Order: sequence, then structure tokens, then C-alpha cells
Amino acid sequence: MTSSSEPLEISSNELVHILRTPMEQYTSAGCVVLDCRPFLNFSFAHICESRNVNWNSMMRRRSKSSVVALEWLIPDKALLGLLRRGDFSPVVVVDESSRSVAELRPESVAQMLLTALHNEVNTQICFLQGGLEGFSEAYPELCYSSACSQLSAVEPEPMVTGRRTPAYDRDGPVELLPFLFLGSAIHSSRRETLAAAGITAVLNVSSTCPNFYEGDFQYLQLMVEDNLAADIGACFSTAIAFIDSVKQSGGRVLVHCQAGISRSATICLAYLMHTQRVKLDEAFDFVKQRRQSFLHIYNHCDMTCL
Repeated sequence: MTSSSEPLEISSNELVHILRTPMEQYTSAGCVVLDCRPFLNFSFAHICESRNVNWNSMMRRRSKSSVVALEWLIPDKALLGLLRRGDFSPVVVVDESSRSVAELRPESVAQMLLTALHNEVNTQICFLQGGLEGFSEAYPELCYSSACSQLSAVEPEPMVTGRRTPAYDRDGPVELLPFLFLGSAIHSSRRETLAAAGITAVLNVSSTCPNFYEGDFQYLQLMVEDNLAADIGACFSTAIAFIDSVKQSGGRVLVHCQAGISRSATICLAYLMHTQRVKLDEAFDFVKQRRQSFLHIYNHCDMTCL
């Protein structure tokens, strides 16, 4: 099934009108915005409710001498199914700042996505003129920016066993994805901090940190020792399934170990690599930029298993 027309180029004003159209006026599931920028760029700023289209070197190697399939570009299988069924209309493609489809290079992600949508989806396909750059300048209130999403400490710095709180505990947990937070045991012990972040579940990646509020939050504890011999890779599938279940229920999960810079960070890297289809260095840079105290991770396992 293919789209019957060429992409319709729309302005920022026209996209705002589409986004603000009441759902009851749609005969479909409404509009979906697909952002073609790299994962790191998308994670720092994007149009609210937009979805990221991912493309990495592994996918690029697979695509040589063949047409790029939509499934190589859309990491979310549920979204892919909805797109292929034509449930969304219109589908709006966004890049960084291109003013028209004619400007796109054949090897650009935006052009590959437009081609894949045309080949596989029977719905109205649009391209946003000026990309995110133009849209965010005109309508910043309709865009997400990580600069305004960081949680600050909601309690004064406490004394812990006679010592002042380490630097990595002084701020709140950091938001990696709208439903995924990375933090420390101190963060998991503060009910006010969990409430401020909207946390509903806690993934405890340690054998020594307690689950402070069982009965109030959903917990999963992975008994991983804090040493180089620990096989944290064996926990990846369980951890990823737990995080996904929290996401699907509309909740938010805090992943923590003792300090939030080794075991829990490794779990978050694994989740990003598996679900966002990014390389280890991309995921590492992303987490490091979000959590300044994240200076290293222990070499618990071979991340290529993902």
C-alpha cells in the first residue's frame, strides 16, 4: 500500500493549526510528527509529542544497494504498526531546518523517511518547512527543551551517616526519557523527590540498597554486586521488559544503584541502545550530558550483546 500523492509542504502556522485541531474532527488517530534528527538532538529539544526516527551505521550498512524500509527507521514497533495501517493522518516529517523537500539530499534521513512512507503508507504525508529550528522560534511553547526539565533538589542537603551528601546526590534524578529517570540510592529514599518527578516505579540495581516505600511504588530489584565480576548483562532483558511495562502503563521509573553512576547507568545505556537503536558512544554521551557526575561505567559486560 502506497501514498497516492507527493509530500505536502506545510508552514509552522499550518502545523500549529493541525496540532490544535480537536481529535473529534479527525477520522483517524490524528496527526503524528516524525522527527528525523539524531537521537541526541531530539532528546534535548523537539516538538511536543513528536516521535524520533532513528538511523545508525548498522542500518546504513544494511541499506546499501536497497530501498530503505520503514521498519529500519522506526524503532517503536507499535508506532510502525499504526503507520502501516494508515491510522495517522497527516504524518508530518520534520528535520533540523530544511525549507523544502527539494533541498533534501537523497541520503538524508528525511528523504529516506519520505520515500519509505510513500512506498508503505496510504495517508497524507507532509513536510515541515524550516524544520524544528523555524518552528521552535515561532512556537517555543509547543516545544520540549531539556534545559527546563532538569529536576533540582526538593529537600535541603541531608547528613548521611555523619557525612555530607556526595556531589552526585545533591541534585534530583535526571530525566533520560519522559518515563525514565537515573539516580542514586539517596534519591530513591526521598519520597518528595520521587513525587516531584512523578515516579511510579523503582528499578533497584543493587544487592544492598533497600526498597524504601514498598506498597507505594512498583519495585523490581536486580541483585547486582558492585564489582567487576558481576554479570549485569544477564539482567538486561528483565530490566528492559520492566521499564517498558512501566512506560506502557503510563508510569515513570527511577533506575538507581548506590551512586547512580555505574550499575544503574549501565542498565539505562542498555535500554537506550535496545529501544532507541543508538550506538554505545551515542548513548554514553547522552547519559553523561544529562548526569554530570556520570564519569565512567564499570566494564560489567560486553554491550555488543544488544
